[in-house]
Amino acid sequence: MRLQIYALFFATILCSPIAASASTEARWVHGSWVNVREKPEANAQVVAHLVTNTPVQLDTSASNGKFCAITWGQGQQGFLACNLLGEKALRLEDFVDSYHRSSESTNYFPARAFWMAPSFRRLQDAGSYFQETMLSPQQKALETVDSNFVWEKRPALKRYPIPEFEAMKQRMMAGIIEPASPYFQPPAPWEELSKLAKSEELPGKKTTEATARLHSSLFYPSVLVMLRQLDLPAAAPSYFKSLDELGRPSAGPEEISRQYQIPYAIKPVSGPYWDNYEPSGINVIGWWDLGKVDVFLQKPVIKNLLMLDGRVKSKNSDLKYSLGVDNCQQGFRFIESEDQPEPVKSLAQRRLESLQPKAKDEAILYFYTRTELSALHGSAKVTTQAPVKLQYDSKAKSNTFEHFSQASITSIDIDKDGIADFSIAEAWHRGAMLESATHQPAYRVIFVNAGGRWYLFDIDQYLMCGC
Repeated sequence: MRLQIYALFFATILCSPIAASASTEARWVHGSWVNVREKPEANAQVVAHLVTNTPVQLDTSASNGKFCAITWGQGQQGFLACNLLGEKALRLEDFVDSYHRSSESTNYFPARAFWMAPSFRRLQDAGSYFQETMLSPQQKALETVDSNFVWEKRPALKRYPIPEFEAMKQRMMAGIIEPASPYFQPPAPWEELSKLAKSEELPGKKTTEATARLHSSLFYPSVLVMLRQLDLPAAAPSYFKSLDELGRPSAGPEEISRQYQIPYAIKPVSGPYWDNYEPSGINVIGWWDLGKVDVFLQKPVIKNLLMLDGRVKSKNSDLKYSLGVDNCQQGFRFIESEDQPEPVKSLAQRRLESLQPKAKDEAILYFYTRTELSALHGSAKVTTQAPVKLQYDSKAKSNTFEHFSQASITSIDIDKDGIADFSIAEAWHRGAMLESATHQPAYRVIFVNAGGRWYLFDIDQYLMCGC
């Protein structure tokens, strides 16, 4: 009887789907937008498209050298070109991105990178690559800007729908969570910056390498010269327990999406367009048939503004920005006065005056949190030290605009426990850009106390827009 039971058991195994799958092998799609056909024929009907790294099961017994029989998902079946399958999943680190691409790069596949880890930047890279490889020579010639180009006679920008790019846009419009990035580094601790500033002659190779990770192109080496002459307040555990609790002022939807795991999405507004901006000249702005775009969080976070009088004002924000529209920002302390008639004072003079303190309506900084702040009583305590004159070594004089003549530290204790939660090093330089001999607030380095340790939080620079 026992032998009959064993015989029945093994017969069941041999006749089951698991036994029948002995001729199947695991594979991964290596193409970016692969046609799956109904039959193993080049002209057979396309029944689906599979994207990079989609796991499939290869039926070796039903495959030939050119077309492979596969199953995937919930039992879907079809055939695709065998050279588009691989025995292992592809890795992002094996591809070069647009920032590190060179003329010798042979591993630049932005469409595959997009499907492996969708993001708005990778969508832009893919669109640019389609424009580079799929735009006709005739249209490229029409859009070439040379000495014979006449702005008034600029040609129409003709594009046609690319099914894969349409699918990419739909993916971004549905919303994604920004993937992790090896290029985004956590904020640097103050003691690291202070040690570097006090031990290095600036500028130098080590300084450049160290400040490159501070996620801001505005961090000049000479800023370290300024920081070496200042001291932050003593840090101890206070309101914020970790850096993960708050988002940087200059963070966009992508960064906050990655930090808080909140989806963000895009909304296409228009196609590519001609731009005639004086500093850069005449250019086509866009990524294949995508031009102006809205980018936004699908679920708002809290934007907390710290006012100069200590008040904390909070409101919902989806961090929306519109690409292809003038998004010039003038810094946290720049407040343009709309009631001042243009002919009365020059734009430069009005901007200079707008930098004067406005305790009731000026935010000294802002930051993002996932939920509303709790356990705050009344206004924060804001303390600003008197400015100190700065000294510079000879190696820090390569660019006079980067040099600061004086600086001051502002401390903000948001919960009034006697421990500063934010500290701002604000620097001034001579007003050459605004045709003034007075000192102008020009640069802010913002630090946050997280878990009893100071970290570089963000950088704010006074910018002149529209000049």
